[in-house]
Amino acid sequence: MTALALGAQRGSVLWLILRQVAAITAVGPAAGVALAMWAGKFISAFLFGVSPADPSSLAVGAVTVAVVAGLAGYLPARRVARLDPLAALRVE
Repeated sequence: MTALALGAQRGSVLWLILRQVAAITAVGPAAGVALAMWAGKFISAFLFGVSPADPSSLAVGAVTVAVVAGLAGYLPARRVARLDPLAALRVE
């Protein structure tokens, strides 16, 4: 396996970025669910056929946000992990 800048392996670079994405992704849906439950009492008049604290709706929303955030972090991380450090230095 070829080494990247500062001796990091490609898998290490990928994992470093994905850990940061996972931390942010864990906080985002958790805060979103809490905010949705708080705001649910204010918007309950606009919700028809579903309660403001419907677990399945909140779960689908949280999972959707987590999947999109994971892909949004994984695709650039994979690209960075494939990058040749010398080519990056030449561009700079």
